[in-house]
Amino acid sequence: MSPTKPSATLSVVILAAGAGTRMKSALPKPLHSVGGRPMLAQVLSVARKIDPTDITIVGSLELNYYLQSAVWAEGVSLAVQSPPRGTADALRAALDAGASGSTVLVLYADHPLVTTEALSELIGAFDSALHRLAILTCEVEDAAGYGRIQRDAAGRIEAIVEKIDDDPALRSGPTEINSGVMLLDSIWAAEALKVLRPNPRKNEYFLTDLVQMASSENPSSVVSVHGSNDVLIGVNDRIELAVADAHLRARKSRELMRDGTTLLSPDTNLIDFDVEVGEDTTIGPGCVIEAGTRIGSGCRIGPNTVIRTSIIGDRVRIESSTIEQSSVDADSDVGPYAHLRGGTHIGTGVHIGNFAELKNATVAAATRIGHFSYIGDASLGADVNIGAGTVTCNFDGVDKHHTEIGDGAFIGSDTMLVAPVTIGANARTGAGAVVNRNVPEGATVVGMPARRIRRTSDETTNSKEQGADG
Repeated sequence: MSPTKPSATLSVVILAAGAGTRMKSALPKPLHSVGGRPMLAQVLSVARKIDPTDITIVGSLELNYYLQSAVWAEGVSLAVQSPPRGTADALRAALDAGASGSTVLVLYADHPLVTTEALSELIGAFDSALHRLAILTCEVEDAAGYGRIQRDAAGRIEAIVEKIDDDPALRSGPTEINSGVMLLDSIWAAEALKVLRPNPRKNEYFLTDLVQMASSENPSSVVSVHGSNDVLIGVNDRIELAVADAHLRARKSRELMRDGTTLLSPDTNLIDFDVEVGEDTTIGPGCVIEAGTRIGSGCRIGPNTVIRTSIIGDRVRIESSTIEQSSVDADSDVGPYAHLRGGTHIGTGVHIGNFAELKNATVAAATRIGHFSYIGDASLGADVNIGAGTVTCNFDGVDKHHTEIGDGAFIGSDTMLVAPVTIGANARTGAGAVVNRNVPEGATVVGMPARRIRRTSDETTNSKEQGADG
């Protein structure tokens, strides 16, 4: 088994056939989330950073059905292992599906803590002229279901002994175990897989048996790199899933703090792994910041703020509020206790006060929505004042309708804007007005239903001196 090798290229194969049985879940195990994204997506993200020639995910028919519409799986080859017959059979399926590198790196979808640094160290230790394969090992207090590393008197790896084939006495106390991460000469591996026999106890083909095959040919053909167990441990149930999630979030917190973010209470926050935060931003206790969120510099977030897939500009203050699929431009403030729902865009220097809710709304610069208002399916111009208790009545029982409010408009407290309706620039509504017709530019309307009134020059002057309503 020593054919001529091509120039060194790297394929990545991710084994993802876990069915979720021990998770007590209908969802395939690789799709359970850690750090705000599926375990498989996390492993795939790490794999992409080492710039392989190609990546193949080996999974079940059910998993592949999910992956067809997963944006994060785009550009990846999918191989079906049906029926699943062990890890070596999964590698065979990947090679048959077109994994083309002269070396192949095998990863596991349920090992979401693996890092680019650990993989790079393993790749660096592998010499294609000397080695058939390389493995990442670590030491654990409880070997559990992991394969135990067996070494000869010279310290060379002889085999990986699976739990079902092992002497329990050799697995007691600190034990060097196989992490599952393995780098192989792909041509040698393809030939070895042809003669590999199934494990007699489980009738499955174990990838770990290739270690003994390589060692038997040449004890020096197997190389190992020792890693940290908080990088290499896997996930088999929801308890271990929670442990992995906590590890990833702790890494994220350390990364943010190193890069210039202040976390006032890191242990109380849940910050997803792909969240971006600018320098000199402070995040208070109890905040939940989910995947796809970007926060600018000099912001103050929290306490007890939830931000989901949103874009926050520089110098924004958000206190005890919820923001979902929305954007807030620089120098604005939100809350406490406000709720920005999907499709909302807040402009520069806007004030959104307590108990305000906005949905699918655009708010231009310097507009003020002080408190107790609902603004849905609406466009607000610049320098608009929304009085307390204002509601855009956007739903007629069948369809949603739009409200348009022009620059400089003044909406009095308790105004009901019955959409579709347009309020012209610099127009005004009186307190308690029910506006069900368009209001011309500069006009004032009052009453229920609202009617237009004329204002004297003295009234106009006095209203300006009294300041904004709400």
